[in-house]
This record gives sequence, C-alpha cells and structure tokens, in this order.
Amino acid sequence: MTANATVFSAEVEPLYPPAVVPSVAAGVYANTVRFIRNPISALPQSVYETRLVRDKWRPDKYIWTADPDNIARVLLHDAARFAKTGVDIRIFEPATGRGILTSEGETWRWHRKAAAPMFRHADLLQYVPAMTAAARRQLDQWRNQTTQGRCLLAIDDAMASCTFEVITNTIFAGCDAKTSASIRASGEQFLEPISWEILFAILKVPRWVPFPGKRRMLSAAASLRDAVGRVVSERRIASKPSDDILGRLIATRHPETSEAMSDQEIIDDLATFLLAGHETTARALTWSLYLLARSPSWQRRVRDEVNSVAGDKPLDASHLDQLTLTTQVLKEAMRLYPPIPVISRRAVETTDLGGEAIAKDAILILPIYALHRHRSHWDDPDRFDPDRFTPEREALMHRAQYVPFGFGPRVCIGAAFAMLEAKLLLAEFIRSATFEWDGQHLPEPIARVSLRPQGGMPLYVTVA
Repeated sequence: MTANATVFSAEVEPLYPPAVVPSVAAGVYANTVRFIRNPISALPQSVYETRLVRDKWRPDKYIWTADPDNIARVLLHDAARFAKTGVDIRIFEPATGRGILTSEGETWRWHRKAAAPMFRHADLLQYVPAMTAAARRQLDQWRNQTTQGRCLLAIDDAMASCTFEVITNTIFAGCDAKTSASIRASGEQFLEPISWEILFAILKVPRWVPFPGKRRMLSAAASLRDAVGRVVSERRIASKPSDDILGRLIATRHPETSEAMSDQEIIDDLATFLLAGHETTARALTWSLYLLARSPSWQRRVRDEVNSVAGDKPLDASHLDQLTLTTQVLKEAMRLYPPIPVISRRAVETTDLGGEAIAKDAILILPIYALHRHRSHWDDPDRFDPDRFTPEREALMHRAQYVPFGFGPRVCIGAAFAMLEAKLLLAEFIRSATFEWDGQHLPEPIARVSLRPQGGMPLYVTVA
C-alpha cells in the first residue's frame, strides 16, 4: 500500500490508533514480564468492562476500578480515607523529595497553598509570549531541516525540547543553556527504568536490591536536584526580585509562621514542576500531532480554525477561547493517551466502595487509561473522535469520566498551565506546518510514569 493510499483510507474510514492489548489469564511470571516492559499492558481485560476487579492472587490487597463513581469517591468525596501510597513516595522521592507531589497532611496543604496563586488563569496569561516564542523557534528548526521539502522527523524529541524550553523560561527565567540541558537529560534518565522501581515498590522489595538501570536512575535524580539547587542558590545570591515561579516560591511566606520556604523545599517543588510540567505536555502534543497526521481531515479543520481566529497575526491570549476545535483534538488525544495513565491510593481504614468491602491498607489502582476506554462509558471507545468533546456532549459526561490530570483536591496543580501551553503550541504548529504519517509506524503506548510512544514518533513534516 502506498503512503497516498494510506492517507486516503484515513480520510474516509474511522481511525482506530494503536492501543494497549489487555492482559489475558497468565501466570505470575508472565504478568511480571509484561509489567516490566509496559505496566499498563498488565491490566486485565475485565478492567475495561466492569466496575471493580480484584487481583487474582491477593484479592483483598490489590483492587482495580475504572468506574467514575468509584473514582470520584476515592479522589474527591472520601479523599481523606484514601491516601497516597508508599509506592508513589518511593518512586518519586529520589528526584522530587517530599514536595507537592509526595507529601501529605499539613506539609502538602502548605505547599499546595503556596503554589496555587502561581497557576491562576490570569497569572498564566503572562506566559503566553514565552509559549508562542518557543513554538516559533521549533518551527524555525523544522524549516531549516525541511529545506528540500518534507522530511521525516522525530516529533517526540521535538516536543520534549520545546516544552522543556517553555517550562524553564517560566519556572526560572534566565537559566543558562548548559544547566537546562543537564536538568532535561537527568529527568529522562531518571524515568527510563521506572517500571522496575514501580514493580519493586509494589512487591515491597527492599530499597537496596538492585535492578537494571537503578544506579543510573539514582545518579540522574541526584544530578537533577543538584542542578536545580545551583539555580536556587544563584537566585538567592543575586537577590533580585523576579516574577517567575522560582521568584514567587522564594518570596512566599507561611500564612501562620511567616517563615520562608527552605532551599530544600523549593528544590522539591521545582523538581516536581520540571518533571511533570514538561513531560506530560510533551506527550499530549506528541500524540495529538500523531492523531492529526493520521486524520488529515481533522488536521485541515484545526488549521482552518486557527487561520480564521488569528489570520497571520501571532497567537495571543485573546485567541484562546476561540480555539474550540483545537481544544477538542487535545482532549480526545488525552482521552486515548492520558499523560498519566495510572493513579493509586491506599485505604487508610476499612471501608466500602460501590458496595464492595475494602480492607485497611488495600491498594486502589485507578487505571485512567482503561477509564478513558471503558466500554460502559464511551461509545466506540478506541476510535479517534474529537467531536466527543463538543461543549454539548462534554456537559453530559460524569465529572470523573474524563480525568487526564487527576481529580479532586490533588488534581494536577499545573493542569491549566498544561492546557494553555498545549493549545497554543498545537495551534502554532498546525497553522505553519503539515504533518503526515509514514504509513508504517504504529506506536504502542508505553507507561513510563507518563504515556510514551514505543519507538518514538517519526512523522513527515513540511513547513510553510
């Protein structure tokens, strides 16, 4: 089949992009191998079809639920009864310490309250120029690479680079290129062997037990924290007021004690924002561009919308609310490929969930990937259809049916930042470039905390 024939087929036939093949009945060893390779491939088929599933070997200890009512109960209505798990803390603590991601109780409330004002919509709009400038620089790079016409490029690498530029320019503006590159490389190295750490944490294997890539992972975490620490120290010495996120964290004071955050606390939160802030947005954009490359008709619709809204003017804050089709595409991409595919919680007391008894210390696994493709909640769930997210249809959804950024009091604090950035970057890219599928690569979604495309994301790019 020729590339042109493939594109024509994508125009007239429904698009069913690559999906994870659920686990079938198998022994512990086979499922362990699947988990290490790709944790969400170990999800049983029943998770996509029923309200609650218990682990075959430890039914009172491990429970999956992809039911919106149950998820709302765990993450919102009874959030106090379902705490962060030791698994989460063990996985992320080497890189993010005990900041906003892994802390609990009063410590978490203080970090959350301190950071919340920095992510208000009105405050985020000041970052729009930095976001659109990063998109234009990325387009210039592509333009230089495609002087002879279209070129097959690694879109996943480009999105990681572009979103990291945005995050460094908004978290700590003025960070030098060498430090920025070191932080990004350390983050990538830290996440690469993460499925081993997740498995060992679930099985409560002692922390000292080695696994492939562990030494490199811990070294990367230390390098990341050292690099962030140097930036914090330099800013302290400079003592110049700054309106970036680092400057605001330095200036914030505890509402009761009036104490400033320590350098360690600031490093914890900055490392969290850096890892989560660029990684999740990069994945959302990567999958969005892939889906648009596979669906030329939707790519044209988005391009027409951006041209209608902004013409040849630079995109700015006034255009955001008018980019409705662009937003629908992003939301559908994050439904099919949620940036964070799994959330877990621990029952702090004996309780029930949807009529099912839940023992104290049971681990509730909320597979967001399965929730977003559940047969009971979505029509033809594996099909790419941005029209699911028209305002009218979205208004009919259960509040916990679509949760790409989590839900409840611990919803991702940077969700609004991520959506703003993703919308602007996607609009800029589609307005100025054309993306085409190579007709061959079918990237399997691989969980490495975020949801990545196995084998990368090569797409043909032509820049106007």
